[in-house]
Amino acid sequence: MQMEVAGFLALGILVGLLGALLGIGGSMVIVPLLVFAWDYEPQLAIGTSVLMVLMNAVSGTWGYVRQKKVCVDAALKFAVATVPGAFLGSYAAEYLQGRLFYLVFGAFFVLAAINMYRKASKNAAGKTAGEVPEVYNWKLGVLCSVSVGFLASILGIGGGIVHVPFMVYVLNFPVHVAIATSTCILAVSSLAGLVSHAMLGHIVWTSGLAIGAGAFVGAQGGAKAAVRHFDEAGECAGADYRH
Repeated sequence: MQMEVAGFLALGILVGLLGALLGIGGSMVIVPLLVFAWDYEPQLAIGTSVLMVLMNAVSGTWGYVRQKKVCVDAALKFAVATVPGAFLGSYAAEYLQGRLFYLVFGAFFVLAAINMYRKASKNAAGKTAGEVPEVYNWKLGVLCSVSVGFLASILGIGGGIVHVPFMVYVLNFPVHVAIATSTCILAVSSLAGLVSHAMLGHIVWTSGLAIGAGAFVGAQGGAKAAVRHFDEAGECAGADYRH
């Protein structure tokens, strides 16, 4: 048991680093591992992953807020919008069984990977620098956030895999602000998802807390590494994005 907990802690540190660095929850690693390596039922893997995502996101948010990289205006609007979707997603997860779970989970990440590759292949140099636009389509962002909350809860993922590209390529946010803001949004949506998954008995608390504790620590390092990377690239070091 102690070795298993130690393994979960180490795994959490790794996904925490990646999650804060890239603005994702790390669950694309956690959920398949829990299902295939530890034989968790899909609902238990999803709910346990949401607990880890929450602890990861809270840690990352703390780091990014201290560095003043979060666009608070967008974070508040989009975070609130994720809550209804997160509750619906946790109940919809009840119907993800067997092959249907594998099909939906795999198809989502294949489509997300294709989309991210297509976006990255374009000239995005102008997207990585500058400030948050004074006027952006927050209504479109709210609509996207409802869907992100649903996907994050039904699949146990961090919604940053959708939110970050959306804020960068549709709303014209700088990459580092999109990552920081997405992490903040994720903290709220995963909390809503955790509450509903807990009510449904979808969480294995021991493993979730162990992975989450590691993720909490790892996310601090990831947030610092992300800021160093963007500052070295000449991206508005020390700017205040709280408007």
